[in-house]
Parts: sequence; structure tokens; C-alpha cells
Amino acid sequence: MILISLTFVQAITIKDVSSSPEEVIPGDVVTISIEIENIFDYDIENLNVKLNLEEVSFAPYQSSSEKYLDELEEGDEEKFTFKLIVLPETQSGIYKIPVEINYEYEDENSTLIPAPTKNELISIIVNSKPELKISLEDSVVLIKGKENDISIKIVNSGLGDAKFVFLKANDVSGIKFLTEKEQYLGDVDSDDFDSVEYNVYLDGDSSKTISLPVILKYKDSTNKEYTETSIITLKTYSLKEAQELGLVEKSNYTIYFLVGILFIGYFIYRIVKKRKLKKKREE
Repeated sequence: MILISLTFVQAITIKDVSSSPEEVIPGDVVTISIEIENIFDYDIENLNVKLNLEEVSFAPYQSSSEKYLDELEEGDEEKFTFKLIVLPETQSGIYKIPVEINYEYEDENSTLIPAPTKNELISIIVNSKPELKISLEDSVVLIKGKENDISIKIVNSGLGDAKFVFLKANDVSGIKFLTEKEQYLGDVDSDDFDSVEYNVYLDGDSSKTISLPVILKYKDSTNKEYTETSIITLKTYSLKEAQELGLVEKSNYTIYFLVGILFIGYFIYRIVKKRKLKKKREE
């Protein structure tokens, strides 16, 4: 989308401004078309339209940032087209580009008189859409009949930052949520990630595979809102299955038994020794 501040200065006015595409990403080329109309009652000459790119993140592409026209007759219109490339390091946002328009007109003595410079602003939207991907952390192991932690990872692989990110898990059979189902992450910048932790209780008779629907909501740099629904596949195990697969450590009851025997033996030894010492003193 192109936004423009319109003012009317004597001879000419900007009738229309358009861009293709309407939104661009860093490294892309955008074509700007500015349509100018002569609203004078007579012709103008040496019309010059210039884009001032000194303080913006754009550069001319395969053309100049200035366009010329020898003459524009009264009531006529002329379209000036510019090609700009968005610099690769440009952040998403709305960028204002100053436009300078100069021309000359004849006075009653047929002398060319420079008109005051007409200054306008056009705006270009640079918007790289965030690309958020949801996945289950590899370390997640869900045991039936117990409390479990589900860790979901959100990665932004896009060029644009994501703002106001929310993740909501929907109710599903076999899982009882012990924490809030809707979690707020804040911002997830480009080439960064964040995680959401859910504490849940898994029913003892849960299916071996549970499809968990999650809804992701976020906004881009222009506050355009996105809503995406994904399905996270959860695999569940009995404690015995998880131990046999090596997903969780087996409890080593033998060690606990031996430690207990040693403790009891040491306790008996101390009691017997104490009694012998007492008996010896009494003698």
C-alpha cells in the first residue's frame, strides 16, 4: 500500500500513486508510479520529479531516481515510474520517501519562470511475514497415569519479527491441563525461538497417540494479525514401556535394598556395642 500526503501548489497536483507489489520484503524490487496532472490554465515546461533517497533504505534499480518531461500541457496528465530495490538490512515498517517536483512556466513576456518546489511524501511498506513453526521438544516423554510436562517450541524462521504471540491448547480426551491452556510468549524475533510449558495429567487409559490441536496467534510489524492452527502428535507410554525403551531410567531396587540392609546392620552394631560398653562399666 502507498500512502501519500496531498497538497496543492499552483500548477500541478499528484493525482495518483501506486506501487507494485503493495508490500515488499528486503532485497525485493518495487515499482512506484506517480501520476501528475497540470491544473494550470496554460502549459508548463521542464518538469522534474525526484525521489529523495538519502535517508531511506532504498536505492534506484535499473533507472534513475529522477524523471524529466519537456512539457506538460494544461489539463494533461503524465505518469512517472521509478524502480527501487529495498536494501537487504531493511527492517519491517512504513518508510516515507520525500518527492521533489520542479517545473517552469512562461510569464506574460514569454519568459520561463521557475515555480516553487513542490514537496510531497509517499510511503512504502516493507513487511517480511513472520514464519512461525511449532514442534514438540524431543525430550518430552508422556507416562500414563502420571503428571507430565509438555514443552512446545515455537521457531520464527521468517525475516520479520512476530509480536504479541499467544499459544492456546485445546481440550482433548485423555489429557487434563493443570496449567492455563492459553500462554503468552510476547515477541519472537526473526531467527529466534521460544517455548511454552504445559503441566498435564495423563489418564491411565489414554490412547497410545494423542492429537493435540493448538492455536497460534500473533501480529507482524504492521499489526496485521495471523491465526494458525496446528496439530501436535503426542506419544504416550506406560511406565513399563518407557523403561523398556530406555526413555526413563528403571528404579534400581537392589541398590535401595542393599543400602537399607547396611543401614540396619550398622544400627544394630551400634546398639550392641553400646550395651557391651554399659555392661563393662557396671562390672
